[in-house]
Parts: sequence; structure tokens; C-alpha cells
Amino acid sequence: MSVTLIDNISFKDFLKQNKDLIYNLARKNTKLNLENKPMISKDDAWFYEDEWDEHFKKDK
Repeated sequence: MSVTLIDNISFKDFLKQNKDLIYNLARKNTKLNLENKPMISKDDAWFYEDEWDEHFKKDK
């Protein structure tokens, strides 16, 4: 199954055509710690994201 985007391009084709751009943007926007591992800083708005907390409590 394929998702169709604007101008009848599939999501798969969009990713394939824009792979380098997407990868470079992701690398540019990813903070790394001293061990060169991706991290979320404490001042990032997503750091305190709690929307999934209830869901994970139910799984335990």
C-alpha cells in the first residue's frame, strides 16, 4: 500500500527523491551528547511531553 501525496507522488517516492535533504535536515536538527548519541535537551519543548504516559501505564 502506498500513500499518495500532492501531485500524485507516493510517500515512498517522495522519501526516495528527497532522501539526502531529509537526512541532512535531521542531522542538522539533532543534538548529540559527549558520546555522540542523539539527545533531547532539557529546554526542548518535547522534553516534558507526557501524552503517552497514560498509555504506557496501562501496558504495565
